[in-house]
Amino acid sequence: MERFNKTRSRKGQKGRGLKYDISFIRHIVNEYLKGNESLPQLAVKYNVAFQNISRWVKQFSSELAQKDEIIIQPMTEQETKDLDLLKKQNESLKEKLEYEQMKNFALETMIDLAKEELGVDVRKNSGAKQPKE
Repeated sequence: MERFNKTRSRKGQKGRGLKYDISFIRHIVNEYLKGNESLPQLAVKYNVAFQNISRWVKQFSSELAQKDEIIIQPMTEQETKDLDLLKKQNESLKEKLEYEQMKNFALETMIDLAKEELGVDVRKNSGAKQPKE
């Protein structure tokens, strides 16, 4: 994680800009909010004044808290209809797949029986030589 930000100062702004990269600041604030370390412990760990961390926590804690909340919007009427349609299609496809699997099993069984009882090998051999005329 980068500590210093070289591209933060903007033309026309007073002051020197941010000394620390915004991702570095958010990382420290997130670690403080989720972890068991105090402000002075984080200050020593990252070699930053604990007053800065305190200010960052006040500044970014509400922003980071909003990211943790999952907002689930209710589905619209059209989305509900589409979901029901997709569920029906899914069930239909499952039934078709089950039918085709049973059909395939039956055909494989017939081929095996034909080979055993009649001595006829119906399956193609990929390397089979063609008879000469």
